[in-house]
Formats: sequence, C-alpha cells, structure tokens
Amino acid sequence: PPKMLKIAGVAAAGVAVIFVALALTTTQNQNLEVLQSKLAGAPITKLVTESGKTVSSQSLWKEGESDTEFPGPDDARMQLKSPTQWKATFNTNVGPFTVLVHRDWAPKGADRFYSLVMNNFYDDARFFRYAENFVVQWGLKGDPKIDELYQTGANIKDDPSNKSNKRGRITFATSGTDSRSTQVFVNLADNTFLDDQGFTPFGELASQDDLHLFEDKVNAEYGEKADQNKIITQGNMLYLRKSFPHMSYIKTTDVTVVTP
Repeated sequence: PPKMLKIAGVAAAGVAVIFVALALTTTQNQNLEVLQSKLAGAPITKLVTESGKTVSSQSLWKEGESDTEFPGPDDARMQLKSPTQWKATFNTNVGPFTVLVHRDWAPKGADRFYSLVMNNFYDDARFFRYAENFVVQWGLKGDPKIDELYQTGANIKDDPSNKSNKRGRITFATSGTDSRSTQVFVNLADNTFLDDQGFTPFGELASQDDLHLFEDKVNAEYGEKADQNKIITQGNMLYLRKSFPHMSYIKTTDVTVVTP
C-alpha cells in the first residue's frame, strides 16, 4: 500500500488536529492541507517538493513494484520537502524504533531522508555495520539495481554544522565534502569529534527505549565484517542473507507528522 502519513494528535476520523500555527508559510499551508485529507481516511493526493512543486502520493515507489521503476535522485519523488518536524517509525525484526526528525537541524539531510522513507527505500535494509560504543549504520537497500542508482551523481550538499553527534542522534554517513547519499547511522556514544568533519545530525531517537533497541536488540555479532561493495553489487539475496543470516533488518516504515 502507499505510505501512510499520520498526524500527531489525531486519534480517529473527525478528531481535530492539535496544532497551534500562527503564521504558516505557503508551503506549510500546502502540507497542512495534504495532511488533513487523511482525517477521514481519504488518500493523500499530493506532497510538496523542495522547489514547491507537488507530487502525487500515489506515484511514490512501493514495495512489490519493479526495482527498475525506483525514482532516481533527480526524480521529483526524491526531492520532497520534509515537514518541519516528523517521526519515522521503523518496524524491524527485533522490534520498532522511532526517529524524530528536525528539519531545522539539517534541511538538506532531512529532505533526503524524508524522500527515502516516503519511497520505502529503507524497507528490507540491513544494519550492516555495528561498531560497539560508536555507531550502528544502515542505508543500503540490498537491491543492486536501486543501490547503484545512488552511487554516482546522487550526493546532496552538506548542511552547516548545527547540532552535535550526541548519543542517540542520527546522521548521514559521508566519505568527504558533499558526499551524503542514503546511508545513515545512530550514534551509540557522544561522538563529538565527528562534528567538524561534515557529520551533521538531522534527528534523534525518540526515546530511551529506541536507544536500548540499538544497544541490546540489534544483532552485533557481525560487527563491521560486511563489505559495502558486495552489498551494492550482490544485495541481500546473494550476499547478506547467505553470509550474515542473522543480521537485523528493517521490515517497514511509517511516518507521523508532528509539525507541517
């Protein structure tokens, strides 16, 4: 099914949205209009891109569709504008965790993460790197046709360093200046030494329970043994499932908008 957007403060159809908004921008008004269409169970009809264009939610990529149809980085579906604040709930094989995203921390990073989540990119992705007391990393889908789309010409510009890489915060992985693409990691410690190296957090785990999932439930037995190049070229089926059969992974994701 299409990605479902929920609105914080809405328990059922007909219940008012709990927002206090004093001077919404045009984009925020568009987002609010889109979100309110979910109140009575009606499908969301449009999403707003970074440039102000609209994209039909029905056009977003869904699991089960051909991997050749996945949107590339220049596709409008991969240039969505993140809400001001929103939650991504990842349902994994070891339980759910929630990331609270703050667009003002890192706008470009938040927009890319939102676009990836809304197009189900992280569904079936493995936590392929577990560096104890440092980070847990994921963000390769495990489908070579899709992952290869994001290896060349897909990077986003860096955001200014705004927040520190404290324990529980989520950040895009990089290999240098302006090299963020799809891979992200959760800080398992206060990794403040990363702050001046281009690693800018765009969100944080929503609760201590979410942090405990990474510390106590995500399988750490494989450490940093997985070869990223093999994940990209061979994927989950030919490489990760055979070589690391007990690696923890994401099943599905849900989005809840806190502030449009």
